[in-house]
Amino acid sequence: MPRSAAGEVADGGTILILTLGYLMVAVMLVIVVTDASVVYLARRSVASAADGAALAAAQRIDENAIYSTGGALHELPLSDITDTVNQYQRQADPSGHTTLSSSLVDAGTVRVEGTRAVDLPVVGYLGIGPVTVRAGAQAQSVVRQPAAP
Repeated sequence: MPRSAAGEVADGGTILILTLGYLMVAVMLVIVVTDASVVYLARRSVASAADGAALAAAQRIDENAIYSTGGALHELPLSDITDTVNQYQRQADPSGHTTLSSSLVDAGTVRVEGTRAVDLPVVGYLGIGPVTVRAGAQAQSVVRQPAAP
């Protein structure tokens, strides 16, 4: 170890190395938190859009089928779910980044899947491509039988 003129051990420069090391750790934490926050918020947005679209589609009841059925209904038949989900998608995300698709699980249950490609703001400069986030939701129309008088 280098010694000073008085015979003491010189530690000049080690504080600078520690400071640079801690600075690098802090920068890496900022990068990770920033990119993780962007992905988290995008996923929440897609989940919210899928949930709202599923609820809107589950409320789209086929009135012709209800009024033409003579017996009691156990499920409410749904209609135009694809059009309803597409309209909700245009209203919820006019930018067009979110893509929603719908399907019927059964006659009264709608399943909506949403996807969005997210560009990472910091590590995107390093060539790491966009991340795709996905979310899904289901909504059901329930028939309640009238209570006995």
